[in-house]
Amino acid sequence: MKLHSNLKNGNISIMIAVFCVGFLAFCAFGIDMAYITLNRAKLQRAVETTALASVSEYKNSGIDKSDNFFNLFKSKFDIMKNAKLDSVQYKNGDDDTKKIKVSATLTSPTFFLRFAGVGKIDIKANSYAQTYEFVIDDKQSGDTIELNDLITNKNGYDLKIETTNLPDGYFIFAGIKNKDDVIMWADIGCKADVSSTQVQKGLNNYDLITSNNAKYDFEKECEPQKNINALTHLKFYTASESASGYTFKITFLNNVKLIPSEDF
Repeated sequence: MKLHSNLKNGNISIMIAVFCVGFLAFCAFGIDMAYITLNRAKLQRAVETTALASVSEYKNSGIDKSDNFFNLFKSKFDIMKNAKLDSVQYKNGDDDTKKIKVSATLTSPTFFLRFAGVGKIDIKANSYAQTYEFVIDDKQSGDTIELNDLITNKNGYDLKIETTNLPDGYFIFAGIKNKDDVIMWADIGCKADVSSTQVQKGLNNYDLITSNNAKYDFEKECEPQKNINALTHLKFYTASESASGYTFKITFLNNVKLIPSEDF
């Protein structure tokens, strides 16, 4: 009986030892997989950011700066120092749009799998993006235009404004909501590519645009209170209150978005 009990205890000890080894191996594998998954997410973010910035730059200048954008992102994370661009491919889309495919590889070290002979794993990521424009037409003086998306400062011009039946010019204001959900407005006439005239209204000076066709670059330096990098609303006012038949066509330029691989 005692021999039988010893054998039984020995078997249990062996089972516990086998279980512990298996459990530790499972935990080690899980740690490595979690680390690799985290690095894969960082690499994917890097190629997406590179694709968006590069296709916008290429649309404006015709120059590929993907290496610069990718290296800028890499510098923020030590693990990304081994990442490299494999290929960057551009295509012309419809309506003068540009498309891009960015592919990259990151060699990720392992902590525990190296004891099984797997010291590193190559992670690959692809991203696809394109430029696009959208138009809002037939807006009149005093209309508040609320946009579905946040419009941000990009490379080159951000807006193109075309008008009809221009009498004495117009004032243009960009707005964005603050934390209290109140729209804060800024006069952005100074950001036009055409000359403007300062006109005093009450205690303030505003930039009057007298051209039927003007482009606006948010990056252009103005007075501090007129420097904006993003907007969610637009508004126009004609200089002449009696103006009629006066409409605005707004084209939002050089927007970029990620696209599925099948659309490339």
